[in-house]
Amino acid sequence: MLLLLPTFLFLSLLPTSALRATETDKSAKQAKPLVLLIRELRNEDGDLVPIREEIRQVLNYFERELRVRFEIRRYPWIRLLNNARNGEGIVFGLSKNRERLAIFHFSEAIYANYVWLVTRSDASFVFNNMQDLRGKTVGVVRGASYGDEFDSLRNVLFQVEEDVSSHGARLKKLLNKRMDVMVFGDRRSQPEQVEQLLIRLLRNETSQVETAIEQSFKVLPKPLLIDDLHFAAMSPQYDAWIQKLNLAILAGRKSGEINRLLLRDK
Repeated sequence: MLLLLPTFLFLSLLPTSALRATETDKSAKQAKPLVLLIRELRNEDGDLVPIREEIRQVLNYFERELRVRFEIRRYPWIRLLNNARNGEGIVFGLSKNRERLAIFHFSEAIYANYVWLVTRSDASFVFNNMQDLRGKTVGVVRGASYGDEFDSLRNVLFQVEEDVSSHGARLKKLLNKRMDVMVFGDRRSQPEQVEQLLIRLLRNETSQVETAIEQSFKVLPKPLLIDDLHFAAMSPQYDAWIQKLNLAILAGRKSGEINRLLLRDK
């Protein structure tokens, strides 16, 4: 015969660690969620592309460490930054530049982002510095920043073609010669890995991808820059949260957990 113990007696028999975990999970679920602003990515049909699994796992790590639940809101870059300036939430994955440093309080770096230059296979060129972009049309995501030097030279040394975040749409504009080179940011450190990633993303966004398209673009060997990505928010409204995030970032860096999660799909 199965005996049902009273709740208080059952809990008293649990190990202290189990009780703490139960209380933590319960309090995290009941606590007010922390609003996290993330750049949206859409496919050619305008549908929102899901957040990549490795990034989801990193966000889960921070939720566990901070004992908080994120309320994720996704916007295009310009709207996202405007909403962050108005104190709506904390931005995930923001790089630093002079303008942003004057407005936002940044966390420690979460991980490094490599900003790559993608060209047509028959129109590649040697890139060593910004001067090699002279006279070219460079495709960028509307509202994105690619460092102070790049931002100061846009539409001066080279022209920019601002467009939506859809990788498929941007690659097709490149192949249709509406731009000479496309800027693409990712944490992968090898151009061959980035080429394979772009092919996978293109296949996910488009039901039919011709082999000729897959073979008609090239990632240049040297990245435009290596950019650290951070949490960022209006100060002082979110200062306490930024401090807590810093502790979680440093712990994840020391244990290797953040890097392990990011490498899951490589």
